[in-house]
Amino acid sequence: MVSNSREHAVSRRQFLKLGALAAGTGLLAACVAPGAAPAQPAEAEGGAPATEGATTIVVWYQDWDGANRIMDAAKEARTQSNPDVTVDLQPIAYSDLFAKLLPAIASGTEGDVMMMYTDWLVGTDPTQVFLELTDIAGGAQALKEAMWPAAFSALDVPEGKILYLPWLAGIRGAALTVNKDQLAEQNIDYLNFKTLEEVIEAGKALTEKNADGKISRSGLSLRSSQYQLLWSLIWQMGGEFFDRETGQWTHSTEIGEQAAQMIYDTYWTDQTCDFELFTSEFEAVSQKLVSIWGDGAWTCSVQTDSAQINADNIVTPRLADKVNDVVYPQHIAGWGLSKRLADAGDKLTSGLEFAQYLVSADSTIQAFDAYSGVCMTKAVYDDPRIEQVKYGAISKRIATEMWPIAKYPGDHVANQGPAGTEFERALRQEITIKEALANMDAYLQDQENQARERISG
Repeated sequence: MVSNSREHAVSRRQFLKLGALAAGTGLLAACVAPGAAPAQPAEAEGGAPATEGATTIVVWYQDWDGANRIMDAAKEARTQSNPDVTVDLQPIAYSDLFAKLLPAIASGTEGDVMMMYTDWLVGTDPTQVFLELTDIAGGAQALKEAMWPAAFSALDVPEGKILYLPWLAGIRGAALTVNKDQLAEQNIDYLNFKTLEEVIEAGKALTEKNADGKISRSGLSLRSSQYQLLWSLIWQMGGEFFDRETGQWTHSTEIGEQAAQMIYDTYWTDQTCDFELFTSEFEAVSQKLVSIWGDGAWTCSVQTDSAQINADNIVTPRLADKVNDVVYPQHIAGWGLSKRLADAGDKLTSGLEFAQYLVSADSTIQAFDAYSGVCMTKAVYDDPRIEQVKYGAISKRIATEMWPIAKYPGDHVANQGPAGTEFERALRQEITIKEALANMDAYLQDQENQARERISG
């Protein structure tokens, strides 16, 4: 149990507010496996009675085929190495896990080891969500040498503190995926793109129009990643849009307008895509209506295996005259431990060992047999076995180039959706870019202020 009952009472009040907030924001895009089969949440309520080993740990995770294979194998491996520990796996559908996690933590009924997405938690004080792992997991320095440090900065965590173990990421915006067959038609060598401008030129060459002049195939679609790309471009141009210390949002700057204008131009000047060709970029890719897209590295495997699209990933190239070499990779999945384990002895040891195993090479490599996103554990890509799984080489190429230049703003806005909608309104010519950026800042500032007030309260 949590040793400080007053601390638990305060966090409970905070989390009841945050749980209500999360429930009203709508679902975030799952970066691992969209469209996972629905599943009913298991009735864990903080742990199941030990029926096999002397110690039982309850593990909550998102229910999708790839994760089920990983988790079942991890359970078998840990059971063989330590039969005194029973691992109670409880797969939970994405939407149910999203809705359940914070309220369960608030009431003390959460699992012992929990999968999460960092986007779910940005509006919280992470120190009140998960057990601090810094010392028991070997220290911040050792962890940041074993994994790329950027992955630990997706949440606003106190300096030198580790509160979760990064696992997998689809990196929307930080990766582009290509239809290799369509690029080959134009003899375009996508692996040698040096700049974002070259990608746009390729998109122009790949775009097809019908007799009426309407786009019939998009050479480059930024529809799914335009908001994430905006942040990358602002940073690359030497600007900022959020001050982590003061909590001030400022898209409305000269650089912010220049970055937004560049994305706007891909629609109206370069004409690599429009808003009439499709509603769902993902479905359009499956129908071979898009040649290059930015929905995330994870789409390479899904489109290849489900729609027979001959796909590949590249890290999103940066601007030719960039000031900073940086990309924003959106949210990540990770593992946290319940604060109830602080004084739980063997249960804490067993829970930590299982979480550490999940992010190890022995457990994670198999993920890339069906998943083309990335992980953050360097040992996974140093292991020769990574080359033996279907998407291992692709993932290695992307992860080793992308993670060293990845950056997160450290904000506290749990629902970026309305800001993204305002940006799209400008891209659709419904409002001006200036109006859109001002509207974005107003909304984001209000959300940031509310979150900081909740956290400090």
